[in-house]
Amino acid sequence: MSMFSKSIMILLLAFFIALWESPYAVSTRDQAGENFFYIPATKTHVIVTNYLEDSNFTIHCKSADDDLGTHVIAPHDYYSWKFRVNVVKTTLFFCAVSWRDGRMVNDFYKAFRDLDRCQEYCNWRVERDGVFGYNDK
Repeated sequence: MSMFSKSIMILLLAFFIALWESPYAVSTRDQAGENFFYIPATKTHVIVTNYLEDSNFTIHCKSADDDLGTHVIAPHDYYSWKFRVNVVKTTLFFCAVSWRDGRMVNDFYKAFRDLDRCQEYCNWRVERDGVFGYNDK
């Protein structure tokens, strides 16, 4: 195999890995393995819903590799993003959330904690008393 062919193969592999790992986010109105390496079957979907009856909240989420930006979420709306857990299970997304009566920074997805809790959907509720997570079951 020529050096050019090897370079093309490496570039294709890097492109595939980048697509595999990349998150995407959307805002709208209306397994843990025992193994060291983890190969996710599907993307994980984190959903943060506004349960503040009469107030918006602002959310800004980041990981080590991605900054998902700042978003204002109206009552009964949600903010969400999808991603694949990395093979060594160190994926972490943390968000700063603020609303009229409070503010906090929280880990909204932490692979070590959440692979058992929410393999496909990680749901969070922003309420007057704080932010609460629950599992996908």
